[in-house]
Amino acid sequence: MGPAEEARAIASKVLATIDNLAAELSHYDGQSSISQINRGANVLPADVVAVLEQCEHWQQEFPFGFSCKLGRVIDLWQRAEKEQKMPERAAVRTLARDALNSRYGLQQLKQGAANNDYQWALGGIAKGYIVDRAMAEARALASSRVQAIAVDIGGDAAYWQQPDADAWQVGLAIPNTVDDGGHSRLGTKAIRNAAIAYSGHDSRRLTIGNRSFSHILAPRDGWPRYHPLTAVVVAPSATEADALATALTTLDIHRSLDWLNSHGQYAALLIDDKGHQFASDNWHQSYQPEQQQAEPLATIEFRLPKLRVSNYRKPYVALWIENPQRQPVKTLMLLGDSERWMSENRHWWRTQGRQSPELLLQGFARATRRAGEYTVQWDGRDDYGKGLQAGNYRLVIEAAREHGGHERLALDFKLGQSGKTWSVAGQSEIEQLGITLRESVAAMTQ
Repeated sequence: MGPAEEARAIASKVLATIDNLAAELSHYDGQSSISQINRGANVLPADVVAVLEQCEHWQQEFPFGFSCKLGRVIDLWQRAEKEQKMPERAAVRTLARDALNSRYGLQQLKQGAANNDYQWALGGIAKGYIVDRAMAEARALASSRVQAIAVDIGGDAAYWQQPDADAWQVGLAIPNTVDDGGHSRLGTKAIRNAAIAYSGHDSRRLTIGNRSFSHILAPRDGWPRYHPLTAVVVAPSATEADALATALTTLDIHRSLDWLNSHGQYAALLIDDKGHQFASDNWHQSYQPEQQQAEPLATIEFRLPKLRVSNYRKPYVALWIENPQRQPVKTLMLLGDSERWMSENRHWWRTQGRQSPELLLQGFARATRRAGEYTVQWDGRDDYGKGLQAGNYRLVIEAAREHGGHERLALDFKLGQSGKTWSVAGQSEIEQLGITLRESVAAMTQ
């Protein structure tokens, strides 16, 4: 078996494990093991036990910052958003306090006792656990030829490499800047045989009327934080990184830093809602801040439709800009790093992918977003950092799904026409594509 075949075989088995674990641990899947437990069923798979053991550890460490017991509170907020009606503060607080003060835990669950105090919700830790299990399986399946492995699920990632291999270089997105292309970065963190989690409030929000709330709720009262923090955590395992990142987004900064500086196995960067950064003492040991970047020249938006098909896989997407000669000048975004399926984006692969495999980034840690909508900021520069001249260009997007369809959209626009918007609608794999230039761009296109 060649290297490519081995990688595909490992990826196939690991993806199946990820799917199985997600179906077992999801609070939103009515058939999952955790949902059945919430309904009183007498089921207790080993993976659920392992996650709940970790839950209890982090709940004891941060009783007001981390909880796996907020299922009823989350459901209440979800209903409030659906009905577009603010929940009653007292009702939310009561549910949260019932969970916080409950003596019911894993031991009582093992004994078959009824839980009348709360429902489990594992969103603050389950993804990290799944990443760790996927990494363990990948390493067990890999031969001695494998030099490095990365498992990344929407901002929670684990990285491994042989002792003589280079460290992974992981880019960190700027909080509160919607930029799925990853071109606006805080900096780059070098990671060796460790995990990273990025927990933020800006990407998945609850919207009720004209008000927007974080999806991360404080265990103390079940309410979102008014001045939210973003936390980036590096830890020995993804389970630890996920739980700790979730907790740090709800706690006071000085308390978080005190705790981090007394637990040297973890490193973290905290960013407040104004952009101020606060780092643990060991954060900068392998961190390279990004140099000041040019102000975005254009905002590009696209939407991927939510298709109701069996065994749906998220599409592999390429987004780039071509010059008037239809030559690619800037790759804006790549979703997916499988050479097999990325090559299904035939136009991108033919013109760029085969010649530029380095464009498949090693890793990019960022908070997850709701499926379907993406926004990319562009500074008007090409792949070599040179500003493009005013004139006619083409924005191109191509999307392909495993065992699914393929579509390519092209949108002509004119660089230099400040404040103007262009858009085009798709038919199958891409719902819409658009680009808007900033009001004043003349000085940036010279």
